[in-house]
Amino acid sequence: MVTDRANDIKTIAIVGAGPGGFRLVANLGLAGYRLRLNDIDDAKLTAIRARGGIEVEGTPGGFAPLELATTDLRAATDGADLIIIVSGGNTQPGVARALAPLLVDGQAVLLIQGNTGGSLIVRRELDRAGCRADIELAETDTYPYAMRWVAPTVMRQTTQKRWIQIAAFPGNRSQAVHARIGPLFPQAVAAPNILYTGLTNMNAVLHVANCVANAARIERGGGHMFYGEGVTQAVARLYEAIDAERMAVAAALGVGIPSLADWVERAYHVREANLVKTFARLTAEPDGPYVANKAAGTLDHKYIVEDVPTGLIPMQELGSVTKTPTPAIDALVQVVRFMTGRSFAAEARTLERLGLAGLNALQIRDLVRDGFR
Repeated sequence: MVTDRANDIKTIAIVGAGPGGFRLVANLGLAGYRLRLNDIDDAKLTAIRARGGIEVEGTPGGFAPLELATTDLRAATDGADLIIIVSGGNTQPGVARALAPLLVDGQAVLLIQGNTGGSLIVRRELDRAGCRADIELAETDTYPYAMRWVAPTVMRQTTQKRWIQIAAFPGNRSQAVHARIGPLFPQAVAAPNILYTGLTNMNAVLHVANCVANAARIERGGGHMFYGEGVTQAVARLYEAIDAERMAVAAALGVGIPSLADWVERAYHVREANLVKTFARLTAEPDGPYVANKAAGTLDHKYIVEDVPTGLIPMQELGSVTKTPTPAIDALVQVVRFMTGRSFAAEARTLERLGLAGLNALQIRDLVRDGFR
């Protein structure tokens, strides 16, 4: 077992050079950490490599330096204290397999975010690939920042979430892992286990329903404000139905998590009379988290292709274990299958893939606390 090493993080490898990876570079670079950025697509790394980092507008000393930008995963992770995987839920199994021979004792791996069951997926893939390194594995329930692109290597800070959760797998390491990783994210609290982070997966609640309800608008080119215009009263009612089922599944597993409205208030300190007004405000404020969040022009987007198989489907699966009905989630998943022609069979986080097949609720709670035996 990794010994407690609170506040020892100095060098960080970030796997994934999408918007999430760049935002991590911007924030953690300004905080003084030594950073390496990895991606399988070198084209994503060209500009930031040439610039040597990211300029962050409106912040003191607003340049976040980057030590290395490379497609070589070994070079990125060699000597890193922490490896952050921010490449998306569907890529986590492949990244885990690639990391398996590279990890060494004492390193920590953090999924931002775990979606629903990410740490279980990664741990199983590491084990299958023969990884024997004594590492810490953890996940967050959401992404910590909102930023706006200004130029290829220039970003502007808008909103930092005021509340996120970090949980370790196994959960009996959550407090120790939070002590080690928490200083990177001062707003983060330690969750007891990954059921808390995985079932506080608000992407699964917010993204899929909005895309389905606004599908015609999206397929005609998108561009509308995803939340400010996309969340009408009908969409809000669908949000509430999905949210109630998510919370019921959590309760059946002995997990207390915030409702959508409570989560928005914790994360952004905003709560209006209803969800329509809440999301309108989050979009309209000059530095609101959703001010630049415009809908894509296709349903072939992570809001569907990631959040269905790594969010809604594992919630369905956990509902089946606990005999908790999930009719709104079930219907939404089926409608998406019809609309997109996708089965999601290859990516879906089933009980079997999560390592939970044949377990009851009590056994699942024990497993997320103590790990795989």
